[in-house]
Amino acid sequence: MLRIVTSQDLRIPKNATLVAIDNQKIEDVLEFRFYNDVTRVRKVLIDTGRDKRYIIFKPHEQMMIDVEEPRYRTCENNCHFCFINGLPRGLRKELYFRDDDYRLSFLFGNFLSLTNLSIVDISRIARLKLSPLYISVHTTDPRMRIQLFKNEKAGLIMNYLSSLIDNNIRLHCQVVLIPGITDGAHVVKTITDLSKLYPGVASIGVVPVGKTKYLKGVTLVSKKLARETIAIIDELHRQFRGKYKIGLVYCADEFYIKAGFSIPEASYYDDFPQYENGIGMVRQLIDEVTILDTMKKTKGIFLILTSRSAMPFLHMLKMKLIDLNYVDSSNIDVVSVENSLFGKTVTVSGLISAHDFAQTIVNQERNYDRIVLPPNCVNESNQFIDGKTFDDRRVFVSPRSLKELLKCLQL
Repeated sequence: MLRIVTSQDLRIPKNATLVAIDNQKIEDVLEFRFYNDVTRVRKVLIDTGRDKRYIIFKPHEQMMIDVEEPRYRTCENNCHFCFINGLPRGLRKELYFRDDDYRLSFLFGNFLSLTNLSIVDISRIARLKLSPLYISVHTTDPRMRIQLFKNEKAGLIMNYLSSLIDNNIRLHCQVVLIPGITDGAHVVKTITDLSKLYPGVASIGVVPVGKTKYLKGVTLVSKKLARETIAIIDELHRQFRGKYKIGLVYCADEFYIKAGFSIPEASYYDDFPQYENGIGMVRQLIDEVTILDTMKKTKGIFLILTSRSAMPFLHMLKMKLIDLNYVDSSNIDVVSVENSLFGKTVTVSGLISAHDFAQTIVNQERNYDRIVLPPNCVNESNQFIDGKTFDDRRVFVSPRSLKELLKCLQL
């Protein structure tokens, strides 16, 4: 049964429980959303604590209630390369929650390991049509996966993937490349194994292992390994494109930046299935910059702050804006922010703290009218990774659209 937190319907008291919709038991918010089809009549069973009653909702009549969020499952694994192990104290509380819940995967694209999945879970996923799901595979070798995850259930990965696919669930898989472990011949085998499950496996993203200054025993991907990995993935990508008419496997943007290679064209990414996994973001920015056309000139002095890895592409934007006479060359600066919180090995913008942004601003000698921060550096409450916010009218987080950003720069 699902507890009702607030109610604006006089027929439903607060703190009642929603038992069923059309005789289908409701366990959590996912089932509530799935079975609460507003296009038809619904027979809703409510338990007030004193009695149980049925309430009939007409087509297009909204159920004016808020229901409790479920308790999400925590991770049962103990991966030595887990990024949470590399977090210092004092960050946003939710960052320390080791989620491994298929509901979060469906709702928000979180990657899950499948080590805590049961036959009942698979049946429920199929019944609620929770597709697609996002899976952290890393390796399809049973022994290696057990060693990586430190969980005996991890070796059953191919069985779980097949069971989900047999139930018409599409999967987007992730392979974290760990030097000396999941690289080379191992990554070839993993991708080859996963490709045999196409189209159930709809995409495969290969990303480099992350490392902070607090995480010991993890080796970063070198420039040489980045280049070798790109060569491997490109060849498999070419084969799959010939066989399946899509590339299927894609390298993270970080590999190309580390290797010093050009970012692939948009056609490489097909429909960008793993964009939120850092695969294709840079290409989208480059293409948005390329198609910028004549614009009304703006006044003011601007500072764009970014991460070290994104710096060359934001400099490209700066030069384009100058070429289009949108802003004078002397009135726009692009500066990369050093990550003192996590260390120099972390070069992505989403992990820059408010403190590091603020310190970079203080170190600048100019008085700016607008200061632009990267679009993925805050949560929904505008909190940075260190839980802080900005109290500076000049500072704003960039919209994801370049056109929207340029509107914000208009004084």
